[in-house]
Amino acid sequence: MPISVRDVTSAAGPLGLIVVERPTVVAGDHLYAIHISDGALSSMTASAWAPAGSHAGNLAVKVWRRTATSSEPDTYDFGQADLADGQVFVLAIPGANSSVSPIVTFEDSSGTSTPTPDVTPAGVPFLEIRVAAVDLALSSITWQTPPGYTPRGSAESALQLVAGTVATRTVNASASSGRQTFTPLPSSPRAGVGVSISVAAAAAEEPEIPTFPPFTPTRGDALYAYRFRRLRDGHFLGFLDLADVSFDKRINQPGSFTATVPIPSRAVGDLVAEVFPRDSTVLSAGAGVVVVDILRAGEVWGEYWITEANPTQSDRGTPEIHLQGTTLDGYMSSVELQAELPFAGEDQIAILRALVADMQSQSHANIGLVVPAGTSGVVRDRTYTDDGGTYGQRIQQLAEVDNGFEYTVDLVASEGTIVRQLTWGYPKLGGPEVHIFGWGPNGGDITAWAEQVSAARGATRYRARGGTPPSEGDASVSATALLSAPHEATAHLAAGWPRIDRTLSYSDVIVQDTLEDYAAHWVTVAPGAVRVETYTVALGASPSLHPNKLGDRCRIYLDNEWHAPHWRERRIIGLRIRPVSRQNGKELAELVLEGQEDGGFGVGEE
Repeated sequence: MPISVRDVTSAAGPLGLIVVERPTVVAGDHLYAIHISDGALSSMTASAWAPAGSHAGNLAVKVWRRTATSSEPDTYDFGQADLADGQVFVLAIPGANSSVSPIVTFEDSSGTSTPTPDVTPAGVPFLEIRVAAVDLALSSITWQTPPGYTPRGSAESALQLVAGTVATRTVNASASSGRQTFTPLPSSPRAGVGVSISVAAAAAEEPEIPTFPPFTPTRGDALYAYRFRRLRDGHFLGFLDLADVSFDKRINQPGSFTATVPIPSRAVGDLVAEVFPRDSTVLSAGAGVVVVDILRAGEVWGEYWITEANPTQSDRGTPEIHLQGTTLDGYMSSVELQAELPFAGEDQIAILRALVADMQSQSHANIGLVVPAGTSGVVRDRTYTDDGGTYGQRIQQLAEVDNGFEYTVDLVASEGTIVRQLTWGYPKLGGPEVHIFGWGPNGGDITAWAEQVSAARGATRYRARGGTPPSEGDASVSATALLSAPHEATAHLAAGWPRIDRTLSYSDVIVQDTLEDYAAHWVTVAPGAVRVETYTVALGASPSLHPNKLGDRCRIYLDNEWHAPHWRERRIIGLRIRPVSRQNGKELAELVLEGQEDGGFGVGEE
């Protein structure tokens, strides 16, 4: 069972004893009690509870925990000083890890808001409990909860001295959530305290991934296993056998996944239904909820959010389910930015990091993406508004400008766990390793190649059209959309190329310099004709190439009836993998090389 909050109860009072009703519990649930009082810390007691943390500051705080039994009492008693005012929150949490202690932090505050401190994750995934309280409230308090957190209740006594609230969220990442601020209303300067608790989730019960010795032949599909989990909480759902699998990954744009789930028997169908329910009323699994991890020889080669799962049957076979999915940057393109987010003179990587953080602070949108530290040294001005644009679109547009950066979503090992990382590189991604592939009279690992040169898909003169700025002064004067200056492929024109115009549309941009950057970017990456080189290579048992190595260079040797013997070096910006299937007896990788235009410009054209 994934870690969650089953129920929360609370009580408050100005007496020496606070009695809290038992929340709904099941034997084995972890119970956490957070007691906040304006009395002495030494006077705060709880029978049959183990201490988990304490704090003496603006307010006294004690955190207690216990494990629910099959015969829990109807109420719990918490002692405090006779004349103290206080409150207690009790949370019932299933799916917690009994062998890992919670991590508890405290922070005193003074002002019109009450921050809760950063807390180190106790494990991955983990449940965060955030409690904020103020002293001398002196009126009924309404609390504003930080984005992304679920309010679980508020409490205050009839004296309205101490008032507090509790909120939670589940995080599937090894990175902390930082300092989170609660705001009590009506607004007034008050002393207060914030409490942050991280509770580790129990380890998922899933079968061991089979390992393969180094000499395992490559020509078979036994190398691959497909593990299905829920996107948000990582809860394990099962391994499934897949056929006709194809998955790809690219720089600066989402990759795709396709596969078929064969259902040769009712027994197999029952297993598949645990991941893709037959009944549409089952909401805890299925397309939109689950991701698939692609494991090659026990190593993670990719993670894809499943967006379609279509059951079908022909008149000549048994049922099967056709799957489609996308890398997690595709998920970011499904979450709209619905509030203004301005940046002035910020490093473009800081803007990237802020966009990811803002998306994951929204309710139900935290997927545990981590952005590595560092900056590019390039500053930008950006103002994002609620115009229907998504976080994925904004990140792609931020990257694809003159002097921009590259990014991709990787799964990386960190501190003993697998972390979703939005890897960035400035000016480009890629390591020093060079991958070697060849085609010649005596064979080679290149099984197919193709080249395409298309002037219809390029241009020698680019412009970028933006939106219409707000009118100033005379409202009778009609405003016009901004337009960049033409940016020309000067080397091509000097060599005899004709003028070929292309105007790209960025309707949300109302800053002239930004439009100039877009036009300058495209005249650099797609001048003249778009040249497409495609190479399909057979993978060995332990290939040097890996989906996390996008941006690396490859050296290709060609010797055939068309190509005179020579080496050419290219940069790999995309990779499509096809494991062994009924149609193909080899494990193949199709290389997407720099200079290709695969899927269009990503923006509108005129």
